[in-house]
Amino acid sequence: MTTRDLDREQWHRQLLQRERELSVEEAVELAGGLYSTAPTSYLSCVARVPGFSKADLDRALYEDRTLVRIGTLRGSGFLIPIDRIDMVMSAGDRKEWYASAVDKIVGEKQRKAWTERVVRILDGNVLPAREIRARLGVSGKEAEALRYLLSSLSHQRLVAAAAGPTSWRDNQYGYALWDQWFPDHPAVRLDPEEARLELARWYLQGHGPGTIEDFSWWSGLKKANARKALEGVAQPHDGFYDLNPPADLPEPSGLRLLPIWDTALVTQKTRRRMVAEDLYPYVYDSSGNVTSTVMLDGEVIGVWDRGGDNERLEVKAAFFAGSGPRGLVEEEAGRIGGALGLAEVSVRQVDRYVDLTEASRNRFMSPLSGD
Repeated sequence: MTTRDLDREQWHRQLLQRERELSVEEAVELAGGLYSTAPTSYLSCVARVPGFSKADLDRALYEDRTLVRIGTLRGSGFLIPIDRIDMVMSAGDRKEWYASAVDKIVGEKQRKAWTERVVRILDGNVLPAREIRARLGVSGKEAEALRYLLSSLSHQRLVAAAAGPTSWRDNQYGYALWDQWFPDHPAVRLDPEEARLELARWYLQGHGPGTIEDFSWWSGLKKANARKALEGVAQPHDGFYDLNPPADLPEPSGLRLLPIWDTALVTQKTRRRMVAEDLYPYVYDSSGNVTSTVMLDGEVIGVWDRGGDNERLEVKAAFFAGSGPRGLVEEEAGRIGGALGLAEVSVRQVDRYVDLTEASRNRFMSPLSGD
């Protein structure tokens, strides 16, 4: 397959053509999960689901409970269909990291004591982290340890993210006991090898064709287990695995404003898809984090920055070729504003972008700051 063939497959498998009427649950399933942190989760859905609104994702998460926000795969936060959760959690083959992070700060004894108290506090309640923190009486470094503990308890499916943030930019969720929030989905441990086979199928469905290194990076699986799973479901061709021969897909069309960490651009270890190699330093930082990108017809043509507040969206865009399709950016920004129920949307073009591999840490989150 040529580079363009791979780009075309990724564009369509990640639903960026936005040609199909999909529910948000169908989009998350077909795309192989989406990154869950706000505002990425909302913006990634806008890019994929025609007619999407913020209420659609909130309904799926907090009313119908068909999706769950959870730290999984390589430890990052993902939106996962609730019917996939047993498979995804059973496939993991690495020691859970968050508990050891708590132990380094407060020790194992304190972690176990906090766990018992958190379970008692949440029994019959849905509470934000700040309320749990207040009831435990922790601050400073201990507050950081509690944040890791809540991630650990989520990973163990003892607690669940159970109440929505106050705005599309907010990551302050409420927590509930898993068995009380998902009474019909108690934690079930599946056979790990069977779970890895199904995880490989799900990965290839949304992100293929992929290599062993790609699947290992995305899933967090050890390379030997990633290889075994891929070889169990697909045959390699020039080092790439896939479920089916490439389809005769139309060329990508349309402009999309993708957020940081969008799964379309971070599911291959080499970050090879839809970005020209000479542009990598302006799109990815030295850790492989992807910034907010302007995509046109299946290629990254620039970067953008998000400003404003809960009621306003201010978009700054910089195009690698100098001038760019500002009208299309304004149209897509308007779509985002409508989906999020914002009162005002504005777009401004700037001329400068930075080498993210040489910039300060976390500059990828705001690549055009200062302009």
